[in-house]
Amino acid sequence: TISHYFVFVFFFSTKMKTCISLLVAYLLSLLHTSSADIVWPLYSQQCRDDAGTPFGDDEEIYGPNGFYHDKSGAYPVLLEDGQCAKPLQQACSLRPTYKAAYLEGPINCGDNGWYCRIMPDDNWPPQNLIADLNFGHCNTTDGFEDAGYDRDGHCHGSSYDSTYYWWIRDHFFRGYNGRLRCCCGWYEDTSIEPLYNRRIANRCDYRRLVTQEEDLSQCRDANEDHGLGFDDIGCDPQYEADQLNKPIPENDDICWEIQRFGYTEEEYDTPTANPATVPTPTAPTPTSSITTAPSPTPSSPPFPNPAPTPSSTCETKSQIDNIESKVESIENEIIDIKNEMTDVKGTLQTILNILRTSTPAPVQSTPAPAVSSCIDRKGAWAINGNNRPRNWCTWAKKQGNENVGSRCAQWNLYKDCPKTCGDCNP
Repeated sequence: TISHYFVFVFFFSTKMKTCISLLVAYLLSLLHTSSADIVWPLYSQQCRDDAGTPFGDDEEIYGPNGFYHDKSGAYPVLLEDGQCAKPLQQACSLRPTYKAAYLEGPINCGDNGWYCRIMPDDNWPPQNLIADLNFGHCNTTDGFEDAGYDRDGHCHGSSYDSTYYWWIRDHFFRGYNGRLRCCCGWYEDTSIEPLYNRRIANRCDYRRLVTQEEDLSQCRDANEDHGLGFDDIGCDPQYEADQLNKPIPENDDICWEIQRFGYTEEEYDTPTANPATVPTPTAPTPTSSITTAPSPTPSSPPFPNPAPTPSSTCETKSQIDNIESKVESIENEIIDIKNEMTDVKGTLQTILNILRTSTPAPVQSTPAPAVSSCIDRKGAWAINGNNRPRNWCTWAKKQGNENVGSRCAQWNLYKDCPKTCGDCNP
């Protein structure tokens, strides 16, 4: 095991230490390349008023490799060749599913920001969306003449790429359900068609960046009280003649789309790795016994309908061949990794044999450092009197350091959480 390799590093000569350290580092890099996901987001930007489950409880609630959106009906719309949209192609290569890439990122807009619009979908219940419509498209008379016209959907954006994860999560749990369309670029000259070109929407809310140094307990709502929204600006009247009653000038090179966005009580079995490209939205069949609420009939937003799903036998066969090719490629990569691991194991065994037959130079004996028992228990477990499994060490810290002592005493957490409860043995 890897722990044995570090024992070698501790006990043998400096030259041999360096050799083994390099081999261990190489072994760890192989393990990383075969891992299923990256660390994302890098830190929490979740504020007090953000909707949904606490980010810090994700592993406890959804499992070690689970996501809050796993059983939702949301799914990504891919390009005609089956690839992810350009701003998400890197994320699709790093994340375990295309669904995770589209709903979480990291998006690649050059850290120039993004803007998203959630628009009503006749075939997907809007839940709480209609109560918070906030913009009009720049292709209607109302949209051009009234900067406050707000019947086409909900618009939100930011000038920082990393805020995308936190806004998506917040509005997903708010139940702002519909067809989600996002593009790169907030301020002028930040993309081919940024929001501030004033050709897309007459207004749009803003989510500010919460820095890693901030005290999250002092952050109430990153969507408000910053004065950075696209408010009272409106559509640029110089484009009215060209855009009136026509599709708004979007560019697919900087945009991406998610169908059936938003939280519902139902659980859905939806494609997450390679769904059909540009599907026509349909009401899915939930896997639970709960009956889907009937969809309202809002006025259709001024936006071009998606192209129909390919239906010919040739196109279907092409998609199947594409999937089979990708599966075969993954299997080959796994074989290569196994071969490399075998080579590493052989090299380490050779080094071990050399060490066993060589006589190290005498060195002055020094006492081994005391092993600290100050390690909190990992994972989730139940306690008598409270059968809900959770990580009790994390739970003890949730209400601040001033409450840790009383929580440790209440549930006698000293043995399982010595570090958190301040009961470490020397």
